[in-house]
Amino acid sequence: MRYLRQLRPDPSKLIEEKMALAEELYTLWGESLLQDPELPALLEPYRKAVAASNQAMEEAGTFRECYLCSVKDGQGCCKIGLENECTVLILLLNRLLGVEFPQEREVPGRCFFVGPRGCKILARPMLCRDYFCRRHHQKIPESQMIRVTQVLNEELVLLYWLCRLMRARLEFWTGDFMQELDLTGYL
Repeated sequence: MRYLRQLRPDPSKLIEEKMALAEELYTLWGESLLQDPELPALLEPYRKAVAASNQAMEEAGTFRECYLCSVKDGQGCCKIGLENECTVLILLLNRLLGVEFPQEREVPGRCFFVGPRGCKILARPMLCRDYFCRRHHQKIPESQMIRVTQVLNEELVLLYWLCRLMRARLEFWTGDFMQELDLTGYL
């Protein structure tokens, strides 16, 4: 198994290493994780929670504001390097959910996982899901922002439990040396 020890000036290199490690873990342990007595029972509720969060965000207008900020105004939060908020565990969770990783950065200057229609992965770091900028708070009524935050809570709690379970299983099966599973960073 490779380790993520080298510092890389290009943020694409770090996420590529993380994706490769997640793929390797998926190949070695994916079937075992999917047959685990606890983990699979959380996957469908997690999918539903993500869908509920997406619906709440759509209804509140957060996606629209993100689109306008990114595409029309040339700003946006999903900048290059943000992909490195993804841990190996979150990437492994995506593989368990059937998500294929992009092979290259599709939108220059943006997060590795951003495509023309938004994010290409299902399981995303908390920062990507529960971050609301000043624009959101100026354009979207507080009651709607509260509703979105409440709905997001289930998704984020399930993400926490899934990552915790995966880490516990992998550490039990392979030993307690897998600290790089939670690595984030901007290089």
